[in-house]
Amino acid sequence: MKIKTIVEYILMVIVVLILGSLAGWYFFLRTQTNTTTAQNIARGFGIDIPIGNANGGFFSASQDTDMQQPAQAGQPPAQLWSVETKPTAGHVFIGEGKNLRLRYVERASGYVLEANPRTGSVMRLTNTLVPKVYEALLSENGHVVQRSLDATGNITTFAGIVATSTDTSSASSSSKTLLGVYLPKNIASMSVNSRSGALFYIVKGAGGSAAISAEWNGEKQKVLLESAVLSWRPSILEDGRAILVQAAADNVLGYSYELKQGGVLSPLLPPLPGLVLRVRATSKAPETNALLWSQSTRGELRLFVRVGENTTAVQIPVRTVADKCAWSPEKEFVAYCGVPQGTTGVNFLDKWYQGAAHSSDALWRIDASAGTAELVYTPPSNTPVDVENMALDRTGEYLAFTNAADKSLWLFRLTQ
Repeated sequence: MKIKTIVEYILMVIVVLILGSLAGWYFFLRTQTNTTTAQNIARGFGIDIPIGNANGGFFSASQDTDMQQPAQAGQPPAQLWSVETKPTAGHVFIGEGKNLRLRYVERASGYVLEANPRTGSVMRLTNTLVPKVYEALLSENGHVVQRSLDATGNITTFAGIVATSTDTSSASSSSKTLLGVYLPKNIASMSVNSRSGALFYIVKGAGGSAAISAEWNGEKQKVLLESAVLSWRPSILEDGRAILVQAAADNVLGYSYELKQGGVLSPLLPPLPGLVLRVRATSKAPETNALLWSQSTRGELRLFVRVGENTTAVQIPVRTVADKCAWSPEKEFVAYCGVPQGTTGVNFLDKWYQGAAHSSDALWRIDASAGTAELVYTPPSNTPVDVENMALDRTGEYLAFTNAADKSLWLFRLTQ
């Protein structure tokens, strides 16, 4: 009897072990499958090419279809057009007039696409997969810089070039390989000349940082400045000027300079709390220089402009962050800004840069010469947009921006 009982217990233990092993194997396979699926999604496998239509809506297409036609041929997009609902990494206007295009990079895949503001069609230009592009910088002559992270957390920067042709009228157009080179790893921050594609970037050094200029592919590097400060935000204007502004934080004094030959730092403004600066690209005559900047003091946002080096700054009667603004390329001193509707709350500047707070913005036109602001457009209540990365085409007819809440891409037609 005892032997029978012992055998039964042993059999029960064996059965339990077998079931436990099978369960463990099942969950292991399930975990591996989920991991593989997540990696495939991150790499862009199975991602449909976005199709924009003239009414601001979207539908899907297979990846072997490069040309994307609007839902209703001949109908222009809505005044506020949702160009891309999927997250994007950067954009730039290409060409003028009937050849105007909005070129942009898809965040998940690194694909370069172009949207036609007049017809609502969208076309993919490249088929090179670059997963998880967190930032893309583009120039009008075809250069594309894509910034991502590798498996060990290093910042990678790929500089490529695509064809500059703006003819997207043919459905037979096919996407091409994005050719280019990888730049040195761990470039902290960088800027691209919107016309030439020249680079201006910050790298971490032994005692702080170095500001470096280079051609689009990283050649002809030149160290312009060595500094103990790492948190520089560089920008290179299309007129060639190199600007350095410290990363902004609420109620913390920020410094701003133009970096001149020989590493000379020429102050643009006195130290200001929460400073965010936009410098207008102009001829180098001092009387044509114009600055637009915001300040943040204990959560209170204020916006200022100054035209000419020896004039007095004027406060604009709207409250926003200058990173929600862009200068118009028109001859007049005009800028456009996304302005939060209602109050922004305590420490909005810090939380906004962290992605922890968002605003619902209206579009305003800023006349820097007159020191005035005019409301241009208020999006519908069911279409809140948190404006960032604003850009205007050269004729001042269109502006594009990213919605910071979901990184979707939007286009606004300034003319009715």
